[in-house]
Amino acid sequence: MHKSGTTIALQAGEYQAQIVTVGAGMASLTHRGRHVVIPHPPEAMPLAHLGKVLIPWPNRIANGSYQHEGVTLTPAINDRAGKAAIHGLLAWQNWQIVEQSTVHVVLSAFLPPNYGYPFMLAAEVTYSLDEQTGLSARILSKNIGDATAPYGAGVHPYLTCNLQSIDDCELRLPTCQIFDVTTSRFYTDKTLDFQQTRMIGTTCIDNTFNVPQHDTPWEVRLAHPQTGMSVWLRSEQPWIQVYSGEKLQRRGLAVEPMSCPPDAFNSGIDRLWLKPGDTHVLRFEIGSE
Repeated sequence: MHKSGTTIALQAGEYQAQIVTVGAGMASLTHRGRHVVIPHPPEAMPLAHLGKVLIPWPNRIANGSYQHEGVTLTPAINDRAGKAAIHGLLAWQNWQIVEQSTVHVVLSAFLPPNYGYPFMLAAEVTYSLDEQTGLSARILSKNIGDATAPYGAGVHPYLTCNLQSIDDCELRLPTCQIFDVTTSRFYTDKTLDFQQTRMIGTTCIDNTFNVPQHDTPWEVRLAHPQTGMSVWLRSEQPWIQVYSGEKLQRRGLAVEPMSCPPDAFNSGIDRLWLKPGDTHVLRFEIGSE
């Protein structure tokens, strides 16, 4: 046991991954010896929620407060600068290993009721590594309590072209529709329009994007022309948080598929309601060429 719990090593062809039990996190993913996500030493506590699973809400709850059936609930504010409760309740909990092999692992966690989230969930994350398609993941949550629960899900990987600066990388996003959390309105910004592949340069990104057409998987692709490396993340979720990684010296790009936007517990936008016995599944894939 170390600061990130237990490490599970996966290998398939030229792909290798390290999964840690704390936060059901991705500590590393490589292809042909090159980093596909920003790694962290498995025995270390990572910065910036590297690779963590985010449930029962992704991103943030403003002011650490929301209303439920006329009652004000106050999950702990763990982002003092932003005055928000961020990234759910299981990112720093130690998950249990249910099943593992050389190419897959299943982790589970029990989320008991607490004063800020008085609901009861069972969560399960399955990581599978394939020599052709890379890493795929399924995040499943089930309401095992007796009350309907507000819910959202996300995950926090940082795509990287072997730790090269994103200033020298090209980016393609599936949408340019940006969500303004303050006004709950959508807008576009030419400086953040990457629907056509182009260089990131010095552009700073820390925005929530909406994917209106998400019935089929969308793709975010990051490429480094000088080395010819290209990495991608695919999902079917309606929301993506993209962050240019200043906290990590811009060595990668956070691409976070989410079931709802920031502060959904207050705005109600795409907030899910899990009735007793209901489940929700979020899937994503990460690979490299």
